[in-house]
Amino acid sequence: MDYVFLIIGSLVIITCFYFIISPFFTAGEVSAAGPETEGEKLSIEQVYSAVNELEMDFLMKKITREDFEKLKENYQLLAAEMVKEETEGRKMEHLPGNKKKIKDAEAEAEILRELKKLRQQKG
Repeated sequence: MDYVFLIIGSLVIITCFYFIISPFFTAGEVSAAGPETEGEKLSIEQVYSAVNELEMDFLMKKITREDFEKLKENYQLLAAEMVKEETEGRKMEHLPGNKKKIKDAEAEAEILRELKKLRQQKG
């Protein structure tokens, strides 16, 4: 009767060991290059929510000030780039090619408005 318990116990231990070790061998198959398809791209709302979560982590002392400032700047640059691409995409359909300076000024103004909204959400 002791052999049955030893066999069952061994099978349980081997199964647990398999489930613990298997993620280490399958993790190499996942691409870490970032979003590649249209469905996987970040939206501006996701970037803003990431900044809000980052601020919460900083306020709860989970990250240092240097890390917080560096990550926040990266997220803000990403948001500004996304807003600029969106604005350029919209404006390219309606503006002729010779009004590039006006288009750039409008894109910068839109970026500043979005950053101002982000700062207001912070408070």
